[in-house]
Amino acid sequence: MPTSDSPWLDKTLTDLLRENVERNPDGPAIEWGDTTLSFADLDLQSDRLATGLAEQGIGSGDVVSCQLPNIPEFLILHHAVSKRRAIFNPIHMAYRSSEMEHIVGFAESAMLVTGPPVKGFSYAEMGMDIQKRHSSLRHVVSLGEERPPGSLSLAELGQSPARAQEEDPQPQDPFLMLFTSGTTASPKATLHTHNMRMSNSWFCGKDMELRESDRMLCCSALSHMWAILNYWSSVIYGCPQVLLTRYRPEAFVSTAAQGQATVVIGAPVHAVDLLASPDLNPDDLASLRLFALSGSVCSPDLVRRLRNTLKGCTPVVFWGMTETGGGFYTRLDDPPEVIEKTAGRVSGGCTIAIHDDKGSTLPPDQEGNLVIKSPFGIHSYFKNPKATRESFTENGWFQTGDLAKIDSAGNVQMLGRRKEEINRGGTKYLPESVEEVVRRHPGVHQVAIVGMPDERLGERAVCFVVPAQGKA
Repeated sequence: MPTSDSPWLDKTLTDLLRENVERNPDGPAIEWGDTTLSFADLDLQSDRLATGLAEQGIGSGDVVSCQLPNIPEFLILHHAVSKRRAIFNPIHMAYRSSEMEHIVGFAESAMLVTGPPVKGFSYAEMGMDIQKRHSSLRHVVSLGEERPPGSLSLAELGQSPARAQEEDPQPQDPFLMLFTSGTTASPKATLHTHNMRMSNSWFCGKDMELRESDRMLCCSALSHMWAILNYWSSVIYGCPQVLLTRYRPEAFVSTAAQGQATVVIGAPVHAVDLLASPDLNPDDLASLRLFALSGSVCSPDLVRRLRNTLKGCTPVVFWGMTETGGGFYTRLDDPPEVIEKTAGRVSGGCTIAIHDDKGSTLPPDQEGNLVIKSPFGIHSYFKNPKATRESFTENGWFQTGDLAKIDSAGNVQMLGRRKEEINRGGTKYLPESVEEVVRRHPGVHQVAIVGMPDERLGERAVCFVVPAQGKA
């Protein structure tokens, strides 16, 4: 097991799935509506799909891009790609032709797997159009029953007979590619090995006190690092993943209640919408013990209201990035004021600091630039030396772009993004501090403050408010 001296788990995603099959083959691995896949089912179905991928020439180092929602096929494909020693590249469902062509072309994807049409839009047809301009894209695969000529069927690939692969994946194999943004002049792609991500997920799951009896409900899209990191934790600790294809408060409540979820993975917006929902009956969510929040700023007021509404459920605030995975977070036994006002302490194996603008480390409680060193983080961007030089210091610190301070106990208080700092006539401040005051008003559901050009002051603040239900 990882320790502070040796933080590596030295296992692959495939190793961890097989350990669950040996230990608890009939235990639930994935639950989605009325569908339940045991660990043995998941292993067998991903074996079959791995054979189908092999028959199409997918092997070590090939990039398989995937644009699927939170459904079992997403995770079956993830395991199958891992078994082929290929690289899994999940892409957000909202992306269309310009973003997709940028990603598929830059990654030199060998295969693109798409979902069924949604509201008349065909993801597979978009993929076939992109294929015309990118010779590296050998296959477009569709989950839908109706697919364009020349595309392959994911269901048919998954019906291939299961057979042992030529060689098993190794902990140091790259197995995941995630993009930090869509279309930019300087694309920022991150490449991760099994050992980086499984080791980091082991520490995160340990501090969340995950166990086989837990049931993890994921609200965030699995194409985000935050969501898929916690899926790996569920595999490591042997608990089922309850999938929610599309987040809506009423769907969340019914799925959590029906599935007796104990752990929720989401973003602050999910908690905001849940607390504002007329469908919320806290008794329906009595099984919850932990609500993990990440992805955007989490206000003290939101954490307080979540804790007061869902009795017996502890909010946990996480900080992480695509480049780093889980960096720091609050713990279950932290006092309420720590959970409400900070993003907790550093994860095992990682080191964080606050630097001034000259790169010197600042003492506790001093505001400055948040930097992190992590054995689980990338050390360069994929095919982008310019972005690497701009983001990493000479002695290996990754510059997150966040402004923060660290107290004497090691808890991090996030102050905002450096790029979001507003300079009003020479007075600089972060919008989060004002947003928190506005957010306390009972008539406010959501608030955002942004800087706008001003002829006299150079920049001024503009406040956008979404009123609470019935308060408009």
